[in-house]
Amino acid sequence: MALRKKTTGDKSRSKVARSAPPKPARKRNAAGAALIVFGALFLGSAAVVVLDLIDSHVDRLLVSRPAPDARLRCPGVPPVLNGLADDDIHDLLEPLLDEPWTTPDLCERMARLVEQVGWVRTLHNVRRLADGSFEVSCEYREPLAIVSQSEGYVLVDADQVRLPGVYAYHNSWIVVDGVRQPPPPPGRIWTGEDLRAGLTLVKSLREEPFTRQITAVLVDNYGGRVDKYASHIELATDRAGGRIRWGSAPGAELEENSVDHKTAILRANYARTGRLDANHPLIDISTFADRFTVPG
Repeated sequence: MALRKKTTGDKSRSKVARSAPPKPARKRNAAGAALIVFGALFLGSAAVVVLDLIDSHVDRLLVSRPAPDARLRCPGVPPVLNGLADDDIHDLLEPLLDEPWTTPDLCERMARLVEQVGWVRTLHNVRRLADGSFEVSCEYREPLAIVSQSEGYVLVDADQVRLPGVYAYHNSWIVVDGVRQPPPPPGRIWTGEDLRAGLTLVKSLREEPFTRQITAVLVDNYGGRVDKYASHIELATDRAGGRIRWGSAPGAELEENSVDHKTAILRANYARTGRLDANHPLIDISTFADRFTVPG
């Protein structure tokens, strides 16, 4: 999985070029020219020695002062969150890292800030380490799906909690599209039965062999709010315009296939044809427990 925040900053580094010593003028007598050449070589060598001394002094300063990342450790960050959760925690705590390591209430103040980070499910502790750094121990929230919004895509976990950031689309994630309720601040539960239904399907289907062929769970007609005669939920596939009519939300079925029956149909299609849609642009799996239909 690769996630890319919609707004990123680029960092550039500049290098200082060292100029060579000036060349002696051409119109000089031999002795004068030799003296100038010798002096130039001497001054050039001296300049190199001085610059080397400056460089070594700077190197010693850099080695003696730990880099920001070395002063703060966040073990246990899930691979999917690497560079997201730990960066957010570091940015929040960076002003406190400049305080003396022995400040009595420093760890407590850090802990109060870490608890506000939307990636954190449970904070265990913030503790000092003998090398002068700090360690943040947490249980982290992991994204389950991305929800389409006008400004981009927002991550949400299995508990329906909105996670930090707005992201560009990435096909590693199933999109839940058509959610009516706007997203809450990071770390808060995102209310809405349409979102709950979409996440329930993502959780149910994410370990299936055909999961990569599902691009989105469409909940815009949840509960028949747009068209009561149309399928309340549909699956979008990686076929251009491909759709699977799922039917009602999980748990809301009336005289309709269960989630298990519908999933079994898709699984059988995939085993037989290599496609969950059995190579049709549109199928309906809500009616019969043992087969799909192709709407006319």
